[in-house]
Order: sequence, then structure tokens, then C-alpha cells
Amino acid sequence: KQASLERVRAEIASMRSTADLARITPLVWNELTALGVPFIRCGVFIVDEPESKIQVFLSNPKGESLAVWQSDYGAIPLFDALVDSWQKQEVYLTEWDRQGFIEFSKLLMEHGLIDDTERYQSGEEAPDRLVLQMVPFKQGMLYVGSPTHLDPAQMELVQALATAFSVAYARYEDFSQLEKTLADLKATQAQLIQSEKMASLGELTAGIAHEIQNPLNFVNNFSEVSRELLEELMDEMENGDFEEVKALAGDVVQNLEKIVHHGQRADSIVKGMLQHSRSGDGKKEPTDLNELADEYLRLAYHGLRAKDKSFNVRMETDFENSLEKINVVPQDIGRVLLNLLTNAFHAINERKASGPEGYE
Repeated sequence: KQASLERVRAEIASMRSTADLARITPLVWNELTALGVPFIRCGVFIVDEPESKIQVFLSNPKGESLAVWQSDYGAIPLFDALVDSWQKQEVYLTEWDRQGFIEFSKLLMEHGLIDDTERYQSGEEAPDRLVLQMVPFKQGMLYVGSPTHLDPAQMELVQALATAFSVAYARYEDFSQLEKTLADLKATQAQLIQSEKMASLGELTAGIAHEIQNPLNFVNNFSEVSRELLEELMDEMENGDFEEVKALAGDVVQNLEKIVHHGQRADSIVKGMLQHSRSGDGKKEPTDLNELADEYLRLAYHGLRAKDKSFNVRMETDFENSLEKINVVPQDIGRVLLNLLTNAFHAINERKASGPEGYE
């Protein structure tokens, strides 16, 4: 008896999903046989009380997994009665004659719980008499169907098997809950990381609004000056002063070069914002850390300035000019720099608020 119970515990302890119960029910069949319990059918009913559903795992007379299904309590009258006994932790007993067994098989067919009655009956004739004995355990009922009622000693063996099943299944549930909790924690961690990105994106966006204004001002100013130079150029062409035309054309070219430079600068800032906001594929690329640090220094500063107009600091940089490009994920490094610099600016602002001594 002890060896039989240990085999059940060990097998259920190896479960990783409820689908594994389909291979557990043949084990129950074998252990009932080993314990000397007379029966012709057996199975496990797992009750999901919060969802008002019941999962059924049956084994056939050959010790093979026979049927697996899930149903609402009220779909089958037997299930309602079974759950009522389970809630009271009482043994549920009923019996069918041949016709009763056939009618129940048809009912299962109507609800789409089995494919055909022949498989459900394991290719054999329906039994003339079937006594259904449902023994409760914490998570459901252990079902033993026999030609006659089991005697007290046999029922005690079935109860011992049900208890062993319950203990092992509880461990499986704990394992499943642990896996679910771990998956939830990973999902929450991913959400927190994204939330942190979006929080820093708000400060970054405020900084960009200020930072992008500078190159745009240059673009607008040089465009306006270039328009005026072209008007002068056209006048000089009419006057025939081609030396002045060449000089004005040179000025226009210089202005256009400056427009391109500042336009690219604005484009770089926007791309930096997009890189910072997206989850990214973690792809490394050659990156100028000097440019990256300088860009995020000013973005962090303007981000705080957007929230507190009174905030002001003098920023001094001392970059290593010979530094070569480094293969990194720029948006990740930029995010780190932005957080560090923003924290530093906040610290300076708090010390300044405490008075000149604290600021010094």
C-alpha cells in the first residue's frame, strides 16, 4: 500500500500541466489494481470552483487514458450532484444499470464531451451494473466504478489513494502558481522598464523642444538671409557686375551649407528621441560617446528647465577628443546618461533651494 501511494505521489510531482493528468489516470488504474480494489472504470474529477467548471480524466479497462473533458457544473446533472458532495467533503454514491450507462454516454455525446460511445465504452458492451463511488479530496473527487459496492476496507484504500493524490496535486498547483507568478513578475518588470522609458521620455521631449529650436532658428535665419542675397545677386546680374555676383553666390553657398548642417542637427535630435522612446532591438552600433553625452547633457538640462524656469546652471565639459567610436546600443547608453544627469540636476536644484551654503 505504501509503495503504491509513493508511486502516485512521485508521478504527480513530475506533472508540469493539467494535460499531464491524462497520463496519471492510467497510473491510478494500475495502483487500484495493485491494491486489490475490484473495479471496471476509474478517473479523476478536478473541481474549479471559481470558474464553476469541472475537469474529468478517465481511464479505460485497459489502463489507458480514455477521455479528457471540461464542463460547466450544470451541463450534466451528475456533475451538480458530485460537486455538492465535494463541497461537503462527502463520498458520493450512485449506480446505473445498462440503460443508464448508455443514456449517460449519449448525454456526453450531445454535449460534445466525447467523440463516440464506442471509444467511451472501450469497444466493449455497456456494463449491466456500474456503481459510481466518488471519494473527495481537496481539489476534486477520485472516481472508482465497480460492479458492486466496495466494502469499508476497499473504500479505505481508495481514500488513502485520494489523499496521496491530493497532497501531490497540491504540490503541482504550488509549482504552477510559482511559474505563473514568475511569468507575471517578468511581465511587470517589462512594463516598469517601459514606464521608466516613457517617464524619462517626457523630460527628454521637453528638452528636445528647447534643443531643436536652436538649429531651426539657424535654418530659418540663414534661409531668410539667403533669400535676400539671391535678390541682390539678381540685381547685380542685371547691372552686369559679375564679380559681385560671384561673391554673393559664394555667400549663398556658405549659407546653404550651414542650413544643411543645422538641419542634420535637428534630424539627429529627433532620431535620438525616437531611439529613446522605442523598445529597440538591442542592436549595437558604432557610437561617438562625446556627442551622445553632450546631447543628453543639454536635453536633461532643458528638460528640467521646462518644468522649473528658475533653474539655471553653468555646464562645463571636458571631452576626450581622441576617443574613438565604441560599439554600444546608443539608446540604452543615452537612457542611462539621461537618468544620471537628470538626477544630478535635481540634486543641484535641491541644494540650491536650501540656501547659498547648501549650494556651495
